[in-house]
Amino acid sequence: MIINFTVSNFLSFNEAQTFSMSANKARKNAERLFHHSKLKLTKCNTIYGSNASGKSNLIQAFNFVKTIITEDWPLGFSQKYFRQASENQNIPSEFEIEFLCDGKHFKYFFSAILYKGSILQEKLSYYTKSGLEKLLFFRDTKNKKFVTGDFFSSKKGGERINTYGEDSLEDDEVLFLNLINKNKSNLYRQYKELGILRKIFKWFSNNVSISFPDGILTGYPYLSNSNINEITNLLNALGTGITTSNIAEVSLETVKSKIPEEMFVDIKTDLEKANVRAKKLEKYVNPAIIARAYKEFYTFEIDESDNIKITTIEFAHESGTFFSLKEESDGTVRLLDLIEILLNSSDDHVFIIDEMDRCLHPVLTTKIIELFLEKAQQKNTQLIITSHESRLLASEILRNDEITFVIKDSTGASLINPLERYQLRSDKKVYTALFDGTLDCIPQFNDEALKIH
Repeated sequence: MIINFTVSNFLSFNEAQTFSMSANKARKNAERLFHHSKLKLTKCNTIYGSNASGKSNLIQAFNFVKTIITEDWPLGFSQKYFRQASENQNIPSEFEIEFLCDGKHFKYFFSAILYKGSILQEKLSYYTKSGLEKLLFFRDTKNKKFVTGDFFSSKKGGERINTYGEDSLEDDEVLFLNLINKNKSNLYRQYKELGILRKIFKWFSNNVSISFPDGILTGYPYLSNSNINEITNLLNALGTGITTSNIAEVSLETVKSKIPEEMFVDIKTDLEKANVRAKKLEKYVNPAIIARAYKEFYTFEIDESDNIKITTIEFAHESGTFFSLKEESDGTVRLLDLIEILLNSSDDHVFIIDEMDRCLHPVLTTKIIELFLEKAQQKNTQLIITSHESRLLASEILRNDEITFVIKDSTGASLINPLERYQLRSDKKVYTALFDGTLDCIPQFNDEALKIH
């Protein structure tokens, strides 16, 4: 679960700005809040703002942090500092995220000179039940300093972390949290107390899903024959006209004509490697890989004899004729991407979606949020979205602490303003305030310049 996220000197964010999932004292829909020790968190936050205000840049910041932790520097990173101020090229960009993992409250921070691709500092700490901050590790590549905190009770475990940490000071292009999770399985088997570093890495990798308008959420991992009827019923109930779904086998030749040869070879190689591992387990489960692009979807599954089977999904409407995903409307495809937030059965998953309402009818967007909020009473899942859909505000299904605005100041820098910062009167409707000028987060037009002469 995300608590707070702070970013500075990144894209349109100049000075440090904090996005928060902390809940206020309001009693409205209090049953769907998450409680942990002294923390009280919301499970949903909808981010509004004018075009080019910086909403998508906030999602980009989330994605940057996840990518550099779990993979490597994202493409184009050297130009992602706040470029409206030329001096920012050599000023550190800073990222800090507070989150819950394995029942503990952590805070992770790192700073970097993006233009040079250089990590400066990195710090991971946790909070005790009494609220005291305790260090796990601190790394300073500029001053060649690495400190291991007292979280690691075992002397030998702490010594190993310290050794890896000191070695990492020679490489300022990689985060220590990334480095200590690459090819270190033996380390975690030998020193169990170090496993928290693995759990945190996996939390970022597996529990945080980020989607952009031209991308997908997680590629339908929930899609299988076991719940195909549930998916069909949900799609039908949401007004798509779909009455039946089917998992159909696809020929190797068809798939090869749809995807690059290099991708196919990579998938085949990964499946074979996964199969070697699966055969060593007590209970064998067929390894599978899902390949998903816009309106293209294939599941590759391998059996114990190394035979690969490829399937896709088809839909039938009122006529009973089956159609491929490619033949479905953009709205149906978008809806299929979003269904996971309703079907996800795991706790502690964070879905971050930019422009969730793209290709969806306004009423459908509101209905999906409403369904998620109902589910949030039983599941500890968070949903963070950007949207222009004002009907969400008109419906009043959101708490005030579930609404955030992003605006730009006179310098072009994005500011994050939670709704509560505007201190609306208790009788003032948020939807009304959005359009009467009370909230400075809608486009401002130059009517004189727009006149047709």
